[in-house]
Amino acid sequence: MTAAAPIAPDAAPASVPSLRVLIVDDHPVVAEGWERITRGRLDCQVTAAATPLQGWRAWRRQAPDVIVMDLTMGEAKLAGARLIERLRAAGATQPVLVFTMHRSPIIARRALQAGCNGIIMKDSPSEEICEALRVVAQGGDYVPADLARKIALMARPGAGPARPRLTPRETDILRAIAAGLSYREIAAREGISYKTVSNVSQTLKDKMAAQSFADLVVKAIRHLEEARDGI
Repeated sequence: MTAAAPIAPDAAPASVPSLRVLIVDDHPVVAEGWERITRGRLDCQVTAAATPLQGWRAWRRQAPDVIVMDLTMGEAKLAGARLIERLRAAGATQPVLVFTMHRSPIIARRALQAGCNGIIMKDSPSEEICEALRVVAQGGDYVPADLARKIALMARPGAGPARPRLTPRETDILRAIAAGLSYREIAAREGISYKTVSNVSQTLKDKMAAQSFADLVVKAIRHLEEARDGI
């Protein structure tokens, strides 16, 4: 009597693929932090890029599921927003979660206009960071409630202080600052010295009552948006 052939065990169910997350941040510890934060909460494969160029190349090479983007990298205050714009222009459809220390609604609106899907603060609780990542990964939008209210309030009518009168050179440098360029990048683009850019920037700080370079970036964006809108 021929023995019956052994019955093959049921095939193991296909495992759910990990969420491939690309972290674009110039601080290596941030990627390590994301691995620690998501461990046990989300199944993620985290890779890192330290510059906008590395982020661009990693996006093309790896096709991640989600991109987590810092806004400030090196001397460029809004390098992340510029990279988001470049990715969207190239057809990138992946959700982008901005991971930042900037709490300004002006900068947040700039990031949203660039094409990000969510914003979360770097000092947020781990649970909230994971929730933000989960929401954007599933196709939703995420902005902390307090920041969303501030962005909404920006649309309220109301007279603000008069805009300072700027020279053509000051206006050109202000636009470059608002675009996130560093002093060296501005000097090279305008064909002037680094010292001239620094001096004009100091004049702009005085005219716009900016307390720091970061404050000048915020006020530069607001000034140019109001000028564009005829406010």
